[in-house]
Amino acid sequence: MNDLKFKVLSLKPVSRKKDYFRVTLDNGDKYNFHRNSITQYNIKEDKSIENKVIHKALDHTERENIKYKIILLLSFRQRSKKELKDSFVSKGYKIENVLCVIDELEQRKYINDPSFAKMMATHLIKEKKFGRYLVEQRLFQHGIDFSVMDPIISSLYKKYPQSKTIKEILNKKNISKRDSLKNKIKTINHLKRKGFHFEDINVIIEAF
Repeated sequence: MNDLKFKVLSLKPVSRKKDYFRVTLDNGDKYNFHRNSITQYNIKEDKSIENKVIHKALDHTERENIKYKIILLLSFRQRSKKELKDSFVSKGYKIENVLCVIDELEQRKYINDPSFAKMMATHLIKEKKFGRYLVEQRLFQHGIDFSVMDPIISSLYKKYPQSKTIKEILNKKNISKRDSLKNKIKTINHLKRKGFHFEDINVIIEAF
């Protein structure tokens, strides 16, 4: 099948999609190719094109589409490689094309997992007031390796100590030594759900 050749009858811009061209073949098939794919594979009117070249151009066009959409997403906020991969594969894009684009954009510094990890960890620690366990779990969900996240999280907790955050939460809840055991347990469970370890919580509560 790959050695079949077709003649390009027409090559016209796709309306409202300035970067795409509609290619019509003599067998009646029509394809939308990115302008870079047209150039890459030298697709021209009245010229024959092999079936295998059509599929290469389609993959190239898909990669151009993925690239455009990823860069658009990154203009709003940073994303992890895993987040981008899962999102685009779930939308039906070929995984090999998705990974190819992610690899290219990572090399060009558009995608940077350590930078993403720092941004996300800062938000979780400073704004959400999460404990280390929950911060690590959230970053693990984004495919961030422990060796990458550990120094970032440790540095942030020096700037925003967990003990200080726990005290702020206790102050907000008006917890004191005179509170009932039931209220203390309720507060401890709340702090544990936010990712703080029991030992750290108990030390602060006892000294509060």
